[in-house]
Amino acid sequence: MKKVLVAGATGYLGKFAVQAFKQQGYYVRVLTRSEERLYQPGPFTAPALTKADFDEVFLGEVTKPDTLVGMLDDIDIVFSCVGISRQRDGLTFEQVDYQCNKSLIDLCAGSSVTRFTYVSMQGAENIMQLAITKAHEKVVGALKTSGLEYRIVRPCGYFSDMGAVFDMAKKGRAFLVGAGTNKMNPIYGGDLAQACVEITAGDELEVEVGGPDIMTQREVVDLAFEVVGKPVKVTVIPMWLARGLVKFIGLLSTQFGDLADFIVTAGEIDGVGPRRGTTTLRSYFEQLNSA
Repeated sequence: MKKVLVAGATGYLGKFAVQAFKQQGYYVRVLTRSEERLYQPGPFTAPALTKADFDEVFLGEVTKPDTLVGMLDDIDIVFSCVGISRQRDGLTFEQVDYQCNKSLIDLCAGSSVTRFTYVSMQGAENIMQLAITKAHEKVVGALKTSGLEYRIVRPCGYFSDMGAVFDMAKKGRAFLVGAGTNKMNPIYGGDLAQACVEITAGDELEVEVGGPDIMTQREVVDLAFEVVGKPVKVTVIPMWLARGLVKFIGLLSTQFGDLADFIVTAGEIDGVGPRRGTTTLRSYFEQLNSA
């Protein structure tokens, strides 16, 4: 039985990943700074875990390497989806997405770990000017020079991000950055987690993963309103204004400025990859609506 450490286990993808690895017969150790959060449902349908979903809990903080002593004992594989999503602690992409994952990679030296799977992003080569992309790709670079076997998963976006669109529609008005003509095929967390397990065990080093629906941003917004049964009300923020807001936000907070820069840039480019997931965006919105 292979033993895997799941880092980022309380996040949207992490909760699904814990279940997916366990269901495929792995011995699962989860890294968390709060065991209680494992048993709580996450946002946008991320599941509440039970003790049957994993074998062992390691309490530690990935931002504090001194709390991770012994974490990798007898572990064969590290799976990391550690990264900033909706954190409010003021940390930057460099500090979390890069430095925390780099610390995990460094801890593998001299341990029993032979393979490290990391979740980055699809289309990184087109947005290397962004802080989040630089941080992700620095991790990829560190993995490639670490001597470890590595696997890089590159999702085309998350359904959890689409959940934010659904929330706006439910409130009666959505905000759209730019014309909304760029295309994407984000993937459901459960489908992505299953793909991550398969990629971890497979031979491909870097794999792009998308969902079944290729849609424009505007089509996603229209679908959300259709599911909630409300008339479509959209406020379009011109790109020139959005860029100005990004600069202003950046003056107030580096973290939120970088995040806003990513959101605005995502409104300008396509994010389409191989269709691997099977859960449709409509069914996901319907699940959110029924909840």
